[in-house]
Parts: sequence; C-alpha cells; structure tokens
Amino acid sequence: MPGFSDFSTHLALPYIQPAQAQKHITHNEGMRRLDALVHLSATSMSIATPPSAPNSGTRFILPTGASGAWAGQPASILAVFEDTTWIFYAPQPGWTAWIKDIARHQVFDGSDWQNLTNTPDYQNLPQLGVQTTADSINRLAVAGTATLLTHAGAGHQVKINKAATADTASLLFQTGWSGRAEMGIAGSDNFEVKVSPDGTTFHRALIADAATGRVRFPQGADGLAPEGFGTGPVLTTDYAAARGTDLVTNGTGLLGNTYNYPPEFSYDATTAPNLPASFSFAGYYNNRVQMLEPLPIDPNRVYRLESYLRQERLPGDWSAYANGERHSQYMGLICLDLDDEIIMAHHHMRYRKGGVDSLTTLTAPLAPGDTVIHLNDTSGWNDTFTASYYRGLIMFGYRNSLGFTYDRYSRLVEMDMFDIGDVDKTTHTVTLNKPLPVSLANPDDPSGIWPIGAEIANASSGSTYKYAFYNGLILSETDRWYRTESYMGGIDRSGGNVLGNFPPGTARARVFWMPNHTNRSGGFSSHPDTGPAHRVWFSGVSVTPETLALTQATASGAQSIKVPQGDFAAGTLALAPASSVVEPI
Repeated sequence: MPGFSDFSTHLALPYIQPAQAQKHITHNEGMRRLDALVHLSATSMSIATPPSAPNSGTRFILPTGASGAWAGQPASILAVFEDTTWIFYAPQPGWTAWIKDIARHQVFDGSDWQNLTNTPDYQNLPQLGVQTTADSINRLAVAGTATLLTHAGAGHQVKINKAATADTASLLFQTGWSGRAEMGIAGSDNFEVKVSPDGTTFHRALIADAATGRVRFPQGADGLAPEGFGTGPVLTTDYAAARGTDLVTNGTGLLGNTYNYPPEFSYDATTAPNLPASFSFAGYYNNRVQMLEPLPIDPNRVYRLESYLRQERLPGDWSAYANGERHSQYMGLICLDLDDEIIMAHHHMRYRKGGVDSLTTLTAPLAPGDTVIHLNDTSGWNDTFTASYYRGLIMFGYRNSLGFTYDRYSRLVEMDMFDIGDVDKTTHTVTLNKPLPVSLANPDDPSGIWPIGAEIANASSGSTYKYAFYNGLILSETDRWYRTESYMGGIDRSGGNVLGNFPPGTARARVFWMPNHTNRSGGFSSHPDTGPAHRVWFSGVSVTPETLALTQATASGAQSIKVPQGDFAAGTLALAPASSVVEPI
C-alpha cells in the first residue's frame, strides 16, 4: 500500500506486514510497547544510576547525567527494563506519568517533564466569584453561610486601603441590598459608625477623631446611667464645678470655653470682672441670642438673677448723642412649659376693660362651628380697640402631653374672632365674625363641646420675653464692669404679664440677650452707628433660688415679692420689696 508505514504514529507500535512470517513476534513487540507506555508510571525521575537488580517492567525517567547502563541517554527519556536489558523510549508532548517517589503526576511539554498539577496563577485576576458572580465593581464576590479569614500561625489583619483622605474605606452592612450600617473612614480620616433605617438617611452614631482619638456620640448615648436619671448628657466633674449651686452652667467661664453661651459670643479670658473669663459680642444687633441649656424652674419660688457686663469705649466724638457710644442692652428669660414649648404672652394674658378682668364662664354650651358665645359676664371684654390681639378668645382647658390641665395657661387661643360692636354687654353675648374653629375645641370632649361653666376670656397679648435681668440698660461708663441684680418668682395668674413673675405653665427657662440692641447700620433710636466691631462683654450669669424670699398674691392674681436686704453697719437683715440693682465694680 503506497505510503503505508511500518509503525503507528504516536507510540511507534509495529504493524504486521502482509504475508509476514512469524507474525507473533511483531504482535508481541507491539504489546510490549503498550505495556511500557500506556498508563505510564515511573519509579523516579531524579535517580541517575540504574538499580543493580531491577525487576522486569521497572521504569525510570532519566535525569541529566545518567550513568551506568543509562549513560549517554538524554534527560527526560523513559528507561524500561525488559527481560534482561534497558529499553529507552523518547516521550512525546502531552504524555503523562505518575512518579512514585514524589507521588505526583508529570506531563511532558516537548522538552521537559513538568508538574501536571501546577498551582494556577492567581495573581492579578480580573475578578473572582465564589458561589456567585463577581463584576467590575465587586471584583471579589462570595456567597455562603460564613466567610473565614484565619491566621497562618500568629495574628491576622484585614486591611481596607483608600487612595486619599477624601475617599472611603469602610464596611457596609445591608438588608436586601440596602445599606443599614457603615463603619470606617469615609470622606475623612475620622473613624465613624453610621446607621440608617432606609438606606438613604444615615445617622452618625459614633465619631473617633483621627487627630486626638476623642470619641463623640452625635445622637447621644443611652445606658450610660440608670434609666431613672433621665435621658440627658452624662454629668462630669468639670461640668458640676462650672455650675456649683447655680442653675446656670459655665456662667463664669470656668469650663474654659464658650459652652452654654450663644455661638455669637466669643470666649475672653483676658477681660473679666475677677472671674475666670467673660464672653463678648461684637457689632450690630441682629437678633435675640440665648444660652444652650434651659434652666429647671419651680415657678412658686423666687430666684436671684445676677450678671456682669461691660461696654467697650470707642475713640471719637460722640457728644452729639446723649449716651455717647453706649448702647442699650437687654437680658432676660424665655419661659418654657413642660413640653419645651415657648410660653407666649397671649397664652396667659387676658383683656381688662376699665380694670375689670374679662375672665368669665359659659352660660350655654359652646361647640366648634358656633357663632355666638353666651357668657356669664362681658363687662371686662373689649368693645373699643380694633387691634386683632384685643379681639381674641382664650379657652382654659388646655392639657399638656402628660394630660395635665394648667391653671390660667392655655394654648387654645385664636385672635381676630369678633369685631367691635359684637360684644353685647346687656345680653352678655359675643357674636363671632367666623364659626368657632376646631383649634378651640374642648380636648376632653369627643365632639369638642365646651360645657356650661367652662372658663373663657377675651385674649390679649404683649411681650413674650421676660426682661428680668435688665431692660434697655445703658451703662453709665464704658470700659468698666457693672454688676446687675434682680429677682423673679411666683406665678402670675393676673393675666397681665407681670415682668417679675413667671407665667403660669413655666417649667423651664432660657437665658437670652439682645446685645447692642441700638447699634444698627445707619444708627437707631437716637443712638449712633458704632460699627460692626463695637464690643460688649458679659460674665457671671447666675440664676439661684433665694431661700429667704417670700411671695404674696395680690388682688389681681400677680405675686408681690419681698427679698432679704442686709444692713452691714447695723448687722441686720430684713425683707424688702424686690428691686433691681446696677452697680459699678
């Protein structure tokens, strides 16, 4: 047959030729080669000297420098002991062999034998998914019950590295692929823990400052004190010292910072009235400013209110102004109820006609939607002044969030409810200019109906702020400290908004200022424009209970206050009507 070979292509097995004699010899030769090469297994591929008494069929892959009966044979060739001699077979690319002494498979690559089970190259893989699919963002993705990272004999670190401070290196915890908590360094090098209820709005729960290591809890922290202590901040010794027996924290600047003072004030340890520090305000009056902490108030008691202030001297000729460069200053208390709502003047003020209180009672039920109010007495109601705040209604029956009903304090108030001429002082009726709104409904009745006998008054209004420290105070001299003293106490049930009494409903109060009130751009109220840098200092703010003070209700319902006044020379102490003091020091 033209082109017919005597041997097979891959294993060189001899073919039986046509009419060949002794065909068994050729057949047996082929079987011997198959036995030697198929399912190849070699004793070793590192032994260079043949064994002295090999068994028939023993196989070796020769290393470089083989000797003895193997001498001169090239490296990587297969040596097979057959009967009494060594037969050598040249391997072909792709042949595999099991090497007994190293218990490992090898593969011939055309020039050398290599480990068949070479460790794959896992360096610089584009992405890897374990039981899930990785992508260009999540280049490593693992799905499983747990992921274990353990030590290799000592410790173990997990490292998350970012390129720049403004980048993010964090762990994000998700529910249904929506973020719920994150911890790490995001947008700065401060360590933060954030949580979210919806994956959109995150609350910063913990911040550890990278520069100082100090930890902050922006949302506060629970469990630091027994539940019965309340939910406020934890008390420190510095804080306690800065308050002392006073209700005002850091009134003298003992904390060494501006804590509790308005952000518009600056800490000044060099200008102070023999106290740790003062707090200055510079420039034009803009708005009312207040202390951070509300004061716990017992409105039945009397409090002594003290402070220090000093106005800066400015060079120039101010003789054209009666008070020169000195401006009016206001300081007082904003009163709050138990729900931290500001008690406005109209929440307790009542109109008086000719000195007669408009407080009265209903003689017929009053329901939302009614247009006529039937009263026991209208003699104290307004039938003269058109201002809307003199034509209002105040219903006494308001309850706070805990269900408490106040005496003479109500947030059930509406202005501009009747017109002049709509108060009939003969029939004691008031015709409304609009139906009674739901906002004035009785909170104790499902239908909002007020019963006969319910208390009602003609509302009024006035100043909400209690200028109890000082009211429009202009100091006599510049660059000199003055001490102020005044008193406030007792509950004002008069409806007249008495300055020295607490409005009914008071549970807390905030200290406030109207600093440099008359320093306005272009001048204001006969005061000059002294510029945006004109300074006034404050210090020694104090609100303390006056234990020896007494109060007594007057006929109007206001409280008259008497406080202890001492005579140093006589060595006596007597009670005298409360008054205000402004004295230089």
